[in-house]
Amino acid sequence: MAHCNGGESISSARSSVTSLEAVEEADLIHWINDPNGLGSISGSNIINDPECYSSSERPGLYNGRTLLVLASGGPWWTRGFDLESCEEGLSTFGIQIPPEVYKLPIQATLMSSEVRRYMYFSSSGFLMLLTPMFYVATWCCLYSTFHVYLSQYLKSFFWAFCLLVSVVAVLLTTALLLILNWQHKKINANTDLRLMWTNENLVKHNVLVGVMDATKCCSSVLHLCFIYFNIRGCERRLASLLESRFHAGSGLQSLLRQKLGHLCIVIESTQVSPLNEVLAGSEEAPLLPGNDGGSPSHSSRQIKHVFNTLTSLVPEGTSEEIAYQLLLIYSGYYVKLLAMNQLPHTMASIHTGDAHVPCLCQYIETSILKLSGCES
Repeated sequence: MAHCNGGESISSARSSVTSLEAVEEADLIHWINDPNGLGSISGSNIINDPECYSSSERPGLYNGRTLLVLASGGPWWTRGFDLESCEEGLSTFGIQIPPEVYKLPIQATLMSSEVRRYMYFSSSGFLMLLTPMFYVATWCCLYSTFHVYLSQYLKSFFWAFCLLVSVVAVLLTTALLLILNWQHKKINANTDLRLMWTNENLVKHNVLVGVMDATKCCSSVLHLCFIYFNIRGCERRLASLLESRFHAGSGLQSLLRQKLGHLCIVIESTQVSPLNEVLAGSEEAPLLPGNDGGSPSHSSRQIKHVFNTLTSLVPEGTSEEIAYQLLLIYSGYYVKLLAMNQLPHTMASIHTGDAHVPCLCQYIETSILKLSGCES
């Protein structure tokens, strides 16, 4: 159980899986604690509310259809994405979404300087700069190390020695690139998971969003991709699949902890130090409120401590609630894979037949939970 604001507890049933440390504290605490707010995740709320999926099926729209792609304005120190054009771009498809639904979550989760720096240093453009630097540094280290001990034997085999050092440096650089490429194929807690809050709002309008990195003119450009996706079919199928495979809750929770135990987010909370109460009752405290004159000495005594609470993203609840939470957790990652054409081409898609790629519930079933080989 996480605690915020001086001991005010947040139960796991009411905590939203989309809380992020990049969100401002006041908005974050209100978002988590408000049972009727945007942060309350409940499969029953989505099924029973007829206005949650107000967007009707329109000609030309199908699950997996790309609606809008926004490119970042430049490097990580610039202002980021032009969210003002989202409303107009989505309206061309007949989708009306209030800007406050997606603007605040995206700005809070992706446009902070810390997140932009991370996305830059993990981008393909920075990797293009890192690769030759790593190769040169590796070659120099290997040459200087072995040349000291083998100098007397290298006079007649100097070029062979340089060739051997080059080959070893190439192998080490290739190994580094393979490791980084393998890491980039996994879900990213600093980018993909940060879009859960946004997708929790957009899913009511049959829209999902993801962020991807693309290389253009030897520079890395971030893209924010909006796609059309109605998750009602995926939610029902995934909930039915979990219910049929796992009749007992213990088996399902064991599988979820095994597959999703590594997914965690950090919630930042501020707590006032108990020393403030001691100072308030001392003789130096003003007799009347506001008589301190705003003195720096009094304001400096307000000691606050910042706590980081690690919260696991393992879903809990009924099969419907777990299915809905799984769809939200992997929604941003799914959009990124779809936009980068990294999903396998298939003609057996259940809910994305026109896109010819596995739908979101199929991807979670086969690639995340691997239920094809599980037994109840």
